[in-house]
Amino acid sequence: MNDFTNAKVLHTLPWNSAYITSLAFIGNDQVAAANKNGDILIWNLAVPEGKTPEPVRRLTGHTNEINAILATPDSKTLISVSNDRTVKYWDATSDKGEPGSVVLNDGFLPKGVTEKVDKVPPPPPPIEVKVIVQKPIRDLTNHAEWVQGLAQTPDGQTLVTGDDQGVIIVWDLPAGKERRRWQATQWIASLGISPNGREVAASQHIPYRDKPGKESFLPELHLWDVESGQSKLDLKKELGKDFPREAMSAVVYSRDGKWLASAHGKLQTEKNQGKILLLDPVTGKKIRELAGHPVGTNDVAFHPDGKHLFSCGRDQQIKIWNLEDGKLVREFGKFADRGVWIGAISISPDGRLLAAADRAGQVLIYSLTT
Repeated sequence: MNDFTNAKVLHTLPWNSAYITSLAFIGNDQVAAANKNGDILIWNLAVPEGKTPEPVRRLTGHTNEINAILATPDSKTLISVSNDRTVKYWDATSDKGEPGSVVLNDGFLPKGVTEKVDKVPPPPPPIEVKVIVQKPIRDLTNHAEWVQGLAQTPDGQTLVTGDDQGVIIVWDLPAGKERRRWQATQWIASLGISPNGREVAASQHIPYRDKPGKESFLPELHLWDVESGQSKLDLKKELGKDFPREAMSAVVYSRDGKWLASAHGKLQTEKNQGKILLLDPVTGKKIRELAGHPVGTNDVAFHPDGKHLFSCGRDQQIKIWNLEDGKLVREFGKFADRGVWIGAISISPDGRLLAAADRAGQVLIYSLTT
């Protein structure tokens, strides 16, 4: 079994000070990153040894923060959702567009600022890189509020999105046509869809203030029937006292449909609030609980081998878990209860590369093989 002993950083890809909210591999040799400013950059990773990849395309069109992106299984289309209330499709294969440029390291936060070292190193110099600027090929405007949730089936035929009004929409992905919609019980934070497209797992929350000046979120997790739009299972009731009180950052189905992972701690800062639950997608019962990231788990991704789960969090670490026994296989980084969070991860379809983005505006590319 792969223990990822030889995993290491291949590239550090700088961008700017706006934190990166989501990542997606396009095939095995391109990676896309979306940020809080509403921009998407795409890097070609197939470069000669010793050379750092530079961004080749910049996707513009969103007017607010992008919350999630994904690439279709055929690697032909990139899809994004945003606080501008839109779902956008992008041609992931085209190299045509307007000439433009992007400045890397612009406002970059150097290591040491958050770690409170005695002497902060100077920031790296800005680098201007020429790119192709591209516009979306399709805009879906069916949502009336910020769109937070985004997921697709492994066959690339069905898309699901959810917004801050609690509206969940299921789409015919290739056609970009709405199939059905329903109203959830609370706001949508993140979504997963079962491999067969029949169920949607929705992380939901509603804000409240338990102390003056401090906002918390009451979480819920429902399994919804796509055909009827009815809640099949309320996981908060099913799990009872085992259901975490903190908001969920991600809910993800494994490709084989055997596991449903729920990551917690998106909006909390207390210790021991970032557990990961592995659930039975049919019954909703807890199979296993992982320690996760002590100050909050931000994202999770199943490895294509079907045996491992990757996670990242506010502790600046990436962790690899064995699904069968729940044991921690490996972790990258040194624990810190302050500093630059790792907010998003993505694994290449062939399982050989991992992309991780921090909120200082850079992407790390790891090799997961020898």
